[in-house]
Parts: sequence; C-alpha cells; structure tokens
Amino acid sequence: MVNPRYRPTIANSRKPVGSKKELGEIKKDFVYPAKEKYIGSHIKSDLAGVPVSNESYEKYYKDLI
Repeated sequence: MVNPRYRPTIANSRKPVGSKKELGEIKKDFVYPAKEKYIGSHIKSDLAGVPVSNESYEKYYKDLI
C-alpha cells in the first residue's frame, strides 16, 4: 500500500525539486603554504616521508639519542 501523504517535493525528500549539485572549481595555480618549524613531541622521526625533529628535545635528550 502506498502512503497517500507521501510527497517527495516537500519536507523530508532526499533530493528537493530544483536543486542541482554544484561542482567545485579546480584550482590550477594552487600554492602550498610555507612549511613551519616542527614543535611536536617527536625527538627524531619520519612522518609521512618527511623527517621531523624537535630541536629542544634533541638538546635535552642528547645522551639518550
């Protein structure tokens, strides 16, 4: 049995009438921001192929590294 009150054009319809999905523009001249100095808790590590180190931890733990 079909719900007689079902009207997809109002209220809880999944795709409202007249709406179109807008596609975003592709940025071709995108420039990555400058890399910042690492300030995390890794003493010496490799994160996603990028070597990182915290200089203050290296100085403090120099005998343990």
